[in-house]
Amino acid sequence: MDYYRFKSLKAYCPKCSRKLELLFPEEENTGEGFYICFKCRTISQFGVGALTSKNSLAAFKTPERKKQINQVLDSLPANFQYKAKGSQLRLTGESYTRQWLSIREYRINFDSEPPSASLDLRVDLSGCKWCGEAVTKSRRSFCSDRCSRSYTKATFRNRTIAALPYRIACRDRFFCRATGQDLAITNKHGIRIPASNGQLDVHHLILVSQGGSDHESNLITLTRDVHHDYHRKVSYATEIIDEIRDQQLALHQKEMTT
Repeated sequence: MDYYRFKSLKAYCPKCSRKLELLFPEEENTGEGFYICFKCRTISQFGVGALTSKNSLAAFKTPERKKQINQVLDSLPANFQYKAKGSQLRLTGESYTRQWLSIREYRINFDSEPPSASLDLRVDLSGCKWCGEAVTKSRRSFCSDRCSRSYTKATFRNRTIAALPYRIACRDRFFCRATGQDLAITNKHGIRIPASNGQLDVHHLILVSQGGSDHESNLITLTRDVHHDYHRKVSYATEIIDEIRDQQLALHQKEMTT
């Protein structure tokens, strides 16, 4: 039996975020179809229904067949359905636009909490977060209200990074995962502040175009230059980031199965 093979933005693997390979039969009077994840080496079967004409790929291009295929995809188990929910790729009308998941949407899509946005970069925990001066017993993190306001302005009010990538940067302590470069602001007092210095990007290990989601296991902090070099397929960037991808997603898959 011959099959028509393609990928869809509506179906991705819930274990590794890889877009599924979908196989629909070309022959009529058959109800067998398959979806496959080649990374996880898993395969499952679903009912498809008959084609309108035998052995013709043109049948897949008719409005009726497209509607039928969409109905099949909609019937996949909920955790296999992509539908632009688990990624910054969003369906708006007939086209897709990019927008990061909100923290609320992250919790709904992945049934888990994203990384914490609370990050303390102080070397000396007895010093002020902003100026480094000693903190009195009546205070916890700042030596004065002025320092507290300056810190809040730098890390929250003037923040130019969306909530989810900010949390990924906090998880990675504002260091590039590929080069170790410091991407945090260093203020006039010489204190590292958990805010981007303008050279920070967050990268999808499995690309959105390949079905990668916004789950934290699929996201890492990079310098803007390394990020651009990866997408330009510069060898040093692709080698180190692909190695990080394999390690991080293997760890996530292990956590999912334990």
